[in-house]
Amino acid sequence: MRGLVILIAGILLLTTQYSIGALKHVTVKTKAKSNYKVKVYYRVPSGYQQKGRGSYRVLVIFGGRNCSGRGQAAGSLGFARWADEHDIFLVGPGFTDSDYWYPEKWSGKALLKALKLIKKQYRINDTRLLYYGYSGGSQCSNLFPAWRPQLCVAWVSHACGVWHQPTSRMRDIPGLVTCGDADFMRYILSRNFAEKARSKGELIIWKSFPNHPHDVPPDSIKLAKKFLSYHHKRNIGDLQYGFGKGILVRRGKPKYIGDDQEGQFWRANSIYVKYIDPEDRVEFFSKDIALVWGKEGK
Repeated sequence: MRGLVILIAGILLLTTQYSIGALKHVTVKTKAKSNYKVKVYYRVPSGYQQKGRGSYRVLVIFGGRNCSGRGQAAGSLGFARWADEHDIFLVGPGFTDSDYWYPEKWSGKALLKALKLIKKQYRINDTRLLYYGYSGGSQCSNLFPAWRPQLCVAWVSHACGVWHQPTSRMRDIPGLVTCGDADFMRYILSRNFAEKARSKGELIIWKSFPNHPHDVPPDSIKLAKKFLSYHHKRNIGDLQYGFGKGILVRRGKPKYIGDDQEGQFWRANSIYVKYIDPEDRVEFFSKDIALVWGKEGK
């Protein structure tokens, strides 16, 4: 009896982390020595409908270095339920070694090839993507958007050690950068990147998590989901005008301004905003994101 109870509890725990959307994979060939044949896993949202005019968003999730991609596509870190709520496909590449985080070498074309294979069977949009990555995968989730900015709606990198060179080409591509402050070297690299990227006009939200080493804090996932949800919905026109078409939504004016050092934000027209140092200034277009990021100033 006790064994049965343990088994049922295990099943319940598993289903809270991974919902029942179909998990499949495609295989692509590359010229990279360690990646002659690469499996790219994907999860079909539970509410998927084959017939219709529009298309479905894709979130590409890069896990830790050399991961298989299976767990990420299955919806680890709570992304399965989130994907079902937003009708989003999860895609997890299984790249290994061969500098796969540099998309211009080979992995970028491999990902695009995999998406085209998936698109032959499902109504996905492969021209306006969301990216999320942690640890080794966070390198991919910022370098891939910088490689082809026109293909990216928004990106998130957590606990990253390798960054793209800040550029004005990424001005309209929102990014979320997070790291635990006990993950010392990555914290410094991430903080420095955020400052340099903002100086080039990139839309970067930065958030650190006290006393967290090289891990993935639950609050960082909560913030990432809110961030990705907002930009998915804000760019919903990408999905309503058929395949292969995207409508770039310009940044507009921020509604709230935050102070990285204080962890607080105010209305954009508040008197407090002018006292925020430029390198600590963060712009918010959604109060929902700002409330998950920090506290509202009085």
